Amino acid sequence: MSSKEVGAKSGSQASPKNEVKFSEKLNNFMYSYRTWFIGFGAVVLATVVGLGIWTVVSSSILKNSTIAIEELEKSFQEAGAADEGFDSTASQGLIEQADAIMAKYGKRYAAAKASIIKADILMASNDLVAAEKAYAASAESYPKSHIAPVALSNAASAAEDRGDAEAALTHLLKAETQYPGAPGADRITLSIGRIYEASKQYGKAMEAYARLIASGRESDWTKLAHTRIILLKSQGLAQ
Repeated sequence: MSSKEVGAKSGSQASPKNEVKFSEKLNNFMYSYRTWFIGFGAVVLATVVGLGIWTVVSSSILKNSTIAIEELEKSFQEAGAADEGFDSTASQGLIEQADAIMAKYGKRYAAAKASIIKADILMASNDLVAAEKAYAASAESYPKSHIAPVALSNAASAAEDRGDAEAALTHLLKAETQYPGAPGADRITLSIGRIYEASKQYGKAMEAYARLIASGRESDWTKLAHTRIILLKSQGLAQ
């Protein structure tokens, strides 16, 4: 038998021994770290179970919060459609309902929507001071919601209705700065110019109208801004 054949034969005989040694090492390793593996498995299992529970709970909260806000909206619409309008008793009941949703659902959409409805109720009840505060609080509490710029715009309307142009400008300028691309942004900027114009601050009014035109967006609001600029210049009120 050649030396190569002997070497091949001896190599083939060594392989099972190596496999046995590896198997023994693996068994020893698993045994030595059995506590760690058991603990790791328990953590994985707990995580999976926890995610499952969280999904079920989250789904239930979403369902319940949706039902709650829909009921509030329906009650608000029915109260507004009633011949007698909003009386103090009805308003207070709706506000309490809105407060309960806000307290229960925290930062969820239902709570944000409830905060706007609460402010709308106060506005409908002609409580302008409370309505303005409620709208401003809604924007402050839910700054990342699409509701925020709407709330600020409504706060400005309440302030303007009660004769406080400076407060109205504060709300509008905040909305313009923080939510430049939000729906209704053009109307907000035009309103800024309109309030400045009404208070005879024509330079600032022109700046606001110019900002709106510079946005490059075509809307009824930009058309109005062009019209106001032409009028102010023709009257010699602005350069």
